[in-house]
Amino acid sequence: MSSEFLIGDFWALYTALFRAECTIGTVWRIAQILRYDRSPPDAIGTLCPKNNAMKLIVLLLSLLSTSAYGATLHLDKAATGKVRQAADIRYVNHDEKQTYQLKIGKQWIAGSCSSSGTGNLHALLLDMNFDGHADLWVTGYTDSQGRIRCSDVWLWDAQAKQYSFNKPLSAIPNLDISIADQGIAGGIANCGCAAQCFYEDSYAWQASKLITIARREQDCERYREYRLNEKNDLILVKDEIIDSDNPGQQAIEHTKAYDWQRHAHIMRKPGE
Repeated sequence: MSSEFLIGDFWALYTALFRAECTIGTVWRIAQILRYDRSPPDAIGTLCPKNNAMKLIVLLLSLLSTSAYGATLHLDKAATGKVRQAADIRYVNHDEKQTYQLKIGKQWIAGSCSSSGTGNLHALLLDMNFDGHADLWVTGYTDSQGRIRCSDVWLWDAQAKQYSFNKPLSAIPNLDISIADQGIAGGIANCGCAAQCFYEDSYAWQASKLITIARREQDCERYREYRLNEKNDLILVKDEIIDSDNPGQQAIEHTKAYDWQRHAHIMRKPGE
């Protein structure tokens, strides 16, 4: 976390609190607002009555909590693609949960992907739409069992010269990417039925638009496959009763997927 953020925000907070009273019941609420909600100092100052001792407590708690759990990650090297602008990521830990913000211009924009349990968020620069520019990929497990992984993908906008959040890619659970064949996939490897239930979608870029080109899914009773037809519609091409001896009816295996964990920067939690 930058010294500019610490000094500027904490001085603004203290100035705001100096004009109002404060009670112990709102101390932690104010600290939370400073760390996460980013409310204006005047809004913070209206929360509590005038009490100089409490003001100092709030200021010290905010300093300790933010400096202990906050950090800034600076990414300037890409696994694939050319870096047009380094990515500055500010992340924070809320007990076992981890969130982040990305600096766009002079503003810090909050990301939606967050990790839970013992896992960390990972961030790397990688060409996600195969246009030669390095994009930002932030990913982390949302459950303590490591089964579901969220992603925030910020594609490099060459015209605007900044990173832009991409909803279609970010919405793919357990997103994986194959650089060699420019393949994109995602899905859930275990959704129940004694680990027999799963689904997997395959995607491709078409005229700068992400489209689904194939789907494999299995519930407790049936296995199905879908493929893209000449009208770019997914149609059912296989529908079978589950056969445990059929190797095609097995959970997802991303053998060709990019090893993002090996190349990503880890937003480490305290003590790691």
